[in-house]
Amino acid sequence: MATCARIQHTLGLQRSILSTRVVPSTRQTLASRFYTSASSSSSSSSGTTATKTTSKFVQNPAFKSTSSLNQSQHSPQFKTQTTQLPNVASRTPLYVLAGIFGVAFWVGSIAVAANHQRQGTSIVRGTLFNVKFDTKAQELLGDHIDFINPKWPWISGTVAHLKGRVDIEFQVRGDKAEGRVHFVAVRPAKQWITTDFTLTMPDGTCVVVGEHTVLPDFA
Repeated sequence: MATCARIQHTLGLQRSILSTRVVPSTRQTLASRFYTSASSSSSSSSGTTATKTTSKFVQNPAFKSTSSLNQSQHSPQFKTQTTQLPNVASRTPLYVLAGIFGVAFWVGSIAVAANHQRQGTSIVRGTLFNVKFDTKAQELLGDHIDFINPKWPWISGTVAHLKGRVDIEFQVRGDKAEGRVHFVAVRPAKQWITTDFTLTMPDGTCVVVGEHTVLPDFA
């Protein structure tokens, strides 16, 4: 019996020794899957060689990183969409049109201001007064001679007192017909000299105004 006990004790010791030897070998086998040893040699001109052992990490192809798995599972998947941009119309025609309207408004404002200035001159009022009381003009136009548009008559031409030249035209009408008055006067010295004062009818009839003026009796 003592001999059997010794044999069993001996077998138990052998098993424990084998188990302690197997575990490191298995660990070494697993480590060899991820690490490989490489040796590099260099030769010199003298013929002496030296070797140096380096370790290099090699990842198992079957191994997947947990970070990549988490990123693939939790990161949103975006789909690329191509959208055609709308065609924006050019605003150049709009700017050109606005510029044309601006220039036209500016020119019209200057013309209206100049016409208003000519209306208030004494020469325009005196010219209309002579036409009203000229007998020849009354025969052609009739009575109640006045501007075609009394509220806003349009006086064409130039009234330049400082330059000594007046050249104006305007439309008049009476009870019978309408006509156009043309008055031109210059001032070479102190006195004004009338060079043209006529009334032209639509049919081409032209009479001189001012030679047959009859002033009314205001007494």
